[in-house]
Formats: sequence, structure tokens, C-alpha cells
Amino acid sequence: MSETMSKIKEFFGFQETSYDEELAPIPSLGTFKEPVVRNQNLSPFPVSEIKVEEPRIYEDSLSIATYLRENKPVIVNLKHLDADSGKRLIDFVCGTAYAINGHMLKVGENIFLFTPANVNIANPDDKTSLSNQETEKRDAFFEKIAVD
Repeated sequence: MSETMSKIKEFFGFQETSYDEELAPIPSLGTFKEPVVRNQNLSPFPVSEIKVEEPRIYEDSLSIATYLRENKPVIVNLKHLDADSGKRLIDFVCGTAYAINGHMLKVGENIFLFTPANVNIANPDDKTSLSNQETEKRDAFFEKIAVD
């Protein structure tokens, strides 16, 4: 009974724990298994994808339209198409974008960005600082010609 009393006193802090006693082995909880990680993307945002297409024939417009219908933005570079086929392709893809309430922006010469309805193109009319510098140089050039 004295052993039980001493354990109770130790438990409530009335008596110091004696470390001379041999510690009882801790019962095994089983083997540890590493958790299986199924998705390596730890970001809270879903993975997004932008398709880049360089069509070589008009019929490639079908795959571009399919990407738009799958809610994937597409950048189209027309460098491999002649002017007539490129115009037809852009007209077709613009029709697809319109049908799904999407958006279109001409990014550069023969380069277009098409986005589905759930992707907005932010501030397409804003000029970058680089284009502002080019405009200032052009204006200065024309002022110089007008003065001469």
C-alpha cells in the first residue's frame, strides 16, 4: 500500500519522482506507415493551363476552338499561315469565343489571345512603360521634323 500511496503523491506533486526505478517499456502502437501523397500540388489554387498554338492549316482552328470550349485560354501565333487563311482562322475562333462569352485580344502582329468567359483580360488598353517611351521618341522625332 505504501507503493500505491507514493505513486499517488508523485502524481499530485507532493513527492518527487524517483528516477532510480526501472522504467517500464512503452507498449508498441504498431508500425508507422508514411502517408500516401496523391496530389503534389500543394497550392490552394487549381492548376491553370494556357495553350499556345501555331496553326499550319485552317483546320487547326477546330483544336483551338475545342480548347476554348474546355475553358482553356489560347495564344494563337499565325506565323505559319498566309494572310487569307489566317483571317479565316481568326474569324472562326472569334466566333467560338463570342459563342461562349469569351474574350479576344490582339497581342502583337499575327499573335492573338483568346480566353473563355471565366478568364478576363485585365486592362488591355493600358500602355506599358516601354510603349510610352516609344511614343515619346516618335513624338520627339516628328516635332524635330516639323521644326526643320
